[in-house]
Amino acid sequence: MKKIIIIGGGIVGASFAYHASLYNSNKITILTDALPGDSKQATSNTWGWVNGYSNNDKDYADFRLANLDYWPKLLEEVKNFKYTSKGAFFWDMDDENLNKTINQHNGWGHRVKKISQLQISEIVPELNELPIIAGFGENDLALEGSQITSKLIENSGCEIKKIKVSGLIYKKDRVMGVKTEKGILNADEIIIAAGLGVTDLLSSININFEMKSSLGLLAYTKPLPLLLKHPITGKNFHVRQDDQGRLVIGGKFDEDISEERNTKQAAENLVQEVSAKLNYNDKITLDYFTLGLRPLPIDGRPKIGRLMNNSGKEIKGVYLAVMHSGVTNAPLAGKLGMQEIISGVRHPLISNFITQKTIDNDS
Repeated sequence: MKKIIIIGGGIVGASFAYHASLYNSNKITILTDALPGDSKQATSNTWGWVNGYSNNDKDYADFRLANLDYWPKLLEEVKNFKYTSKGAFFWDMDDENLNKTINQHNGWGHRVKKISQLQISEIVPELNELPIIAGFGENDLALEGSQITSKLIENSGCEIKKIKVSGLIYKKDRVMGVKTEKGILNADEIIIAAGLGVTDLLSSININFEMKSSLGLLAYTKPLPLLLKHPITGKNFHVRQDDQGRLVIGGKFDEDISEERNTKQAAENLVQEVSAKLNYNDKITLDYFTLGLRPLPIDGRPKIGRLMNNSGKEIKGVYLAVMHSGVTNAPLAGKLGMQEIISGVRHPLISNFITQKTIDNDS
């Protein structure tokens, strides 16, 4: 088995490490400047909702849905780890678009129900502000991202080093290794799963890889009795209860709070807003909050696969995996990515997630 270096210790890198280990390799190394659970790691700042939604993009919805189907199998394999909850509500759009989303995704094989206000009140009696209708993804999951990342890495048996990678070593259409703060490390295969760090890494071999990002604020309350059995994505808020009983609360997924001078106050406001929507007599208080950048490929789709030089030739020894949301897409990104690395055969589910072919020169 080849010597593999994975750049990035988040959930995507962990999935690659785990699936690489299934090929009986004991030469897998993760290089990361942020260990699982570190606040600057994107996985630490994920809300943890696994779902199959991707409006008007069936290829991507198919991939997300396949991941949703694969997650329970993967959790069984790693053992002693379970999803936090199954099923999720959403009503973060007007009724016309909500009906369209439900119908479209049901047609694509995603089990989504339209739920009436009365049904919602029976399933979530603790909620006192209810929409007229909602969507309910029957197989959607909630996961604790950092925990499963650590579990996948542990099960892989790989070596993990906290070290910053500054660039790639590229010669004659092949990436040979990586530059780190402690010197050069060589490998047969470099897997780049570094989120927003991808842009700088690829620029070291003259690849202009564009990405965008958005800030995500999550407020965690102190532990509470069970109030919410399912994640809820409503208008202007999303909330779920984690495996410790904390409410995990965020604003709009696309909200940019970069101009908020007091982030803690913004987190307090989220807690107060959601508290007002719940039938709970005791006080709900903020425990802590996270603020992170989401790695977003320009077109919103994952980028999984080989890179090409400006002559259209494949660059050997390097494989790219960058996406949002990692907590949904990581299982099959790692499994199918490793299959391609080992066999050279690209799976149809990732065949359209091509990488950008924008190398300025071959040197």
